[in-house]
Amino acid sequence: MKRMYARMKAWMMDYAYLVTLGALIAVVVGSALYTQQVRREREAGVQAAAHAPEIEQTATPTPAVTPLPTIAPLAVRPVLLTGSAQWPVDGDVLRSFDAQTSVYWARLQSWRVHAGLDIAGEAGQRVDCAAEGRVTGVTWDELWGWRVTVDQSDGRQTAYAGLESAVVAVGERVTRGQTIGTLLAQVPCEAELPAHLHMEVTRDGEPQDPEAMLPER
Repeated sequence: MKRMYARMKAWMMDYAYLVTLGALIAVVVGSALYTQQVRREREAGVQAAAHAPEIEQTATPTPAVTPLPTIAPLAVRPVLLTGSAQWPVDGDVLRSFDAQTSVYWARLQSWRVHAGLDIAGEAGQRVDCAAEGRVTGVTWDELWGWRVTVDQSDGRQTAYAGLESAVVAVGERVTRGQTIGTLLAQVPCEAELPAHLHMEVTRDGEPQDPEAMLPER
């Protein structure tokens, strides 16, 4: 009985050893086969990529360009923008604005600065409004003749003195280039000068150089 038990035990141990060895062999063989399969797939992918057919590149045809028709140059005339100013008369400047230097005015018998601009003209010549606005004053003065004052839309106040006549009224809206009067043959206050327009510009009561408002010519 003991011998039979010993044989059975030895047989079971041999069987267990064989099963274990077979399992190990199966794992080793399976791993080797899997590794080989992966390697073959990789090599097949690399080979397929290496032997991929080249794509023939063809040049894109250049589209035909139709030349534009030649356009004759247009004659462009300078246009003053709305709100800009123009010279009220076309004469030369006889005396410029100077709010710093005092000069003796014989007719006034006093020393004063020349806070205006004297522009030459001819007796009876029309005087045009330099910029649009509203007429706030039309007065007669023995020293300056008729004087027209305009509150401009840009915030300046412009006075035109040395007029023989005034053809606008207080409260009237005037536009740039509109005639506001005509020139005297001589401005009594500036009798040393020939016929001219005396133009004064102020902003908030402060004298301004009229030429700074007017376009270059």
